[in-house]
Amino acid sequence: MNDIEHPFDTSNRAYQRFLTLASDHFEIVGWNNADTGRPTLITLIDIGSRNAFSLALLDTAEDQQPHALLAVTTTNALSLHGPIPGRAATAHYAPHLAMHDADIAATTPVTLHDPDEPNVSDDEWTSIPPDIAHAARTTTLDADRVALALLDRDRAQLAVVGPFPTIDAADAWQPAADGWPPADRLLLAVHAPVTRQ
Repeated sequence: MNDIEHPFDTSNRAYQRFLTLASDHFEIVGWNNADTGRPTLITLIDIGSRNAFSLALLDTAEDQQPHALLAVTTTNALSLHGPIPGRAATAHYAPHLAMHDADIAATTPVTLHDPDEPNVSDDEWTSIPPDIAHAARTTTLDADRVALALLDRDRAQLAVVGPFPTIDAADAWQPAADGWPPADRLLLAVHAPVTRQ
């Protein structure tokens, strides 16, 4: 396996947890590439029977794609909080934000689509409750950065593009024309996450 084409991060949390849990039940033998030192194989040996099997280590993946926490207030105003690397970290920020803003009624992590790419993939659309989709509105753009929310009210879903450095840049962004559902364009303030105390 080529180390460049199939990177493997030995500090990957899932890999480290696997090794910790497996070591409670198996003897573990690791096999590394002689040239790169990259882990390529793990052999698990049952301690009692000495039966064994091996697992090939193809690659690792980290939840690092930029996300923002979409917040909806009690008056259906939308705002974004981020960017935050990874969906899980973004979801973990939700209780902290809600504790500091009593007006927030609901939150959900949303993928931040790169403004340099005109094609938004299907998995970047986030479903939202239909009542919120129909009533959602923008609010004062009181942050240094903004994002563009493409809101498909009929299908109760949205995609978020950004952040952009200016309102004009966000307003000028256009998606690739083919296959797009009708969508309202809402400019949203992107607030930096508040440091946890």
